[in-house]
Amino acid sequence: MGKDYQVNSDTILWNEFIQGNQEAFRVIYNSHVQSLYKYGCHITPDKELIKDCIQDVFIDLSKYRSGLGATNNIKLYLFKSLKLKIIKSLDKAGIFSSIDKEMLPFQYMTSIEEELEEDETLQMRNRHLEKAIESLSNRQKEAIYLKFVSGLSYEEIGKTMKLNYQSARNLVFRGLEKLRESLPKNIFMFFLQSGFTPLK
Repeated sequence: MGKDYQVNSDTILWNEFIQGNQEAFRVIYNSHVQSLYKYGCHITPDKELIKDCIQDVFIDLSKYRSGLGATNNIKLYLFKSLKLKIIKSLDKAGIFSSIDKEMLPFQYMTSIEEELEEDETLQMRNRHLEKAIESLSNRQKEAIYLKFVSGLSYEEIGKTMKLNYQSARNLVFRGLEKLRESLPKNIFMFFLQSGFTPLK
């Protein structure tokens, strides 16, 4: 099945890709396409647009491969690329005619693709979480998603959201404080421990 790539070998994998290794390209695609789709669903409900933008990201990677610079974080590179593609597509459609592009809506909840579980207690918990998350700003939702679901560092969040390190850290902290204040302690602790995926 080709070369086995170790976790955290992004630099090696990326270098082999830009040198023309098609197996490396397949590994990059297969490793990140699902997380890219989920991230895109939080930015826009237009699933076809998301799929098109993801395909455009990988087409561009292949097309401009030889001119790409180095990276040690492929996920961050792809997230930034996808977000830019989505923004450009929505901008072209006139979606941003009256709002700041950096303030685009961000739908945090994972219910985009998943249905609520039947258990009444879980449904009540999820209603609490949904209400609390909806009280956050779009920027807070995105920062918390990137931190606790996608596993990005504050520095990486800053690069994705065009913020400096401290601003990214403050954005996450303020969001957590708001959630802590609006949620019962047991639900907030569950929220923290579950990796911020309340519907799982």
